[in-house]
Amino acid sequence: RSGNKNRQRSIPFRLEQQLTKKERTTKLPLVGALVHKALQVRNSDNHFVATTSTTAKQQQFEADTNSDKNAISSMVLPFGLGPDGHNVDAIQSAPAPSAPPAHLVAPPLYARGQTNIYTGVPIIVNPYIDFIVVNGDDRYMIRCERKSVLERSVELAKLIHAGPNSGRKSDNHFQILNVDKNDFELIVRYMEKHFIRYRDHKHLLKILELSDRFNVPDLIIYCIRELDLSISSATALDIYKALWFYQGIALTNQHQTVITTQETAQQQARKQASKAKAAAKQLAAAQAQAHDGADGDGAQVNLIPNPNPFTTEDYGVALLHNTLQLIDMHAELLLSMPAICDLRFEELETLAKRDTLQLRSELTLFECLANWSLAECGRKNLDATPENRRTVLGPLCLTPRYLRMTPSEFRRCCDRLELLPPLEISLISDALEGKKLKNLTDQQTELLEKFRAPRAEYARMPVHLSDRSSPKNYPKKMRLAHEGRATEEGCWEKVGINCLRVFVCIFD
Repeated sequence: RSGNKNRQRSIPFRLEQQLTKKERTTKLPLVGALVHKALQVRNSDNHFVATTSTTAKQQQFEADTNSDKNAISSMVLPFGLGPDGHNVDAIQSAPAPSAPPAHLVAPPLYARGQTNIYTGVPIIVNPYIDFIVVNGDDRYMIRCERKSVLERSVELAKLIHAGPNSGRKSDNHFQILNVDKNDFELIVRYMEKHFIRYRDHKHLLKILELSDRFNVPDLIIYCIRELDLSISSATALDIYKALWFYQGIALTNQHQTVITTQETAQQQARKQASKAKAAAKQLAAAQAQAHDGADGDGAQVNLIPNPNPFTTEDYGVALLHNTLQLIDMHAELLLSMPAICDLRFEELETLAKRDTLQLRSELTLFECLANWSLAECGRKNLDATPENRRTVLGPLCLTPRYLRMTPSEFRRCCDRLELLPPLEISLISDALEGKKLKNLTDQQTELLEKFRAPRAEYARMPVHLSDRSSPKNYPKKMRLAHEGRATEEGCWEKVGINCLRVFVCIFD
């Protein structure tokens, strides 16, 4: 209201008292709102009476006291609280808080970092998330536990931390594209229950591919162990085609150790000597692989896996090694199957160049190459002439050990398909018939030695990934050959049985 600015405003005492902040008369946690109000009215009335005359103050105080007694007597007070509101029993009986304040409680692991920057109070995160699997016009929602997904999948955790991708900021939905909804739901349920249901080895290979896409290490190792258990002559080629790319993955170094105890100089010298021998063996194996794979664009012939797999890559290499080991043991059967013609050139090259193929005759490998060349010419729309068939085979024409055949088998091969030039064919025929070869070049001598080299007597031992690949399931001679020891047993290795045989012969 307009007026003189120097004029002092006169505010009634009652209004000024209501506008000023009132002090809390008690700190009891269990005092009710009615008791607070009654005590505040008594204090305000006492302060007003002090400003009046002494006689009016006494009369007003008696009237207020009577009114307070009547008001308190008409209220229902809490248990153990007197009319004055300051009973000691009520203070002692007040329950203490059983938890610290909310801003002092540490948030759970999946909610770390999601706190209010102004108050420090953690934001309550929804314990469930929804994945929307999008396949064209089809939409399928899968609800799962947020904590399980964040702890077990690297790629899905990155997707969740990046925020919802459905277009709404406060949404709890995350879109997954180009994936089968049933297989993706199996992966999500495995993160929660550590169990998965699959139909056969092909379905398990699809789940392994998805688990590798979303980087779920536990599920990858689980699928590899289950696949190792199901390897057989009927499933080996399917598993081999799915895991062929693992042969180019480098393995972890298992010879790096940390010395945590004090050792003598002699023990350290022994360990260094053993490490040097292991390094020399690895170097020799690498050189042999490089020499054997020089003709086939660096393809690994004899894959050396990690005997104690640790990472998911190590498990993949070990499963590929176990699959190739079973193919070596049943090479006669698997190289004769029609499914061998569906392999790519690189996959067939890896099989044909293995030294551990258990073949009764090299004629089996020759027939396999001849059938594959015919199928490859059909896939490339080429005429099945001998020149085209030799062209699609390339360096694989030299993989059979021709000098390990009989003369009749070699003539049968040449009648079906001539994989070698006429000069090499005549040289091999003369060598098989026992004729003396003269005026040979270095290249021809090396080629004849390669054709004459025998294959390994036993296949390599598999890596123990399941009950199927346990070393107890394989003969002792095979284990000894894998360790590089002699497989022939002397007479002193079975003294007891030999003595028993002698006594049987004497008293028979």
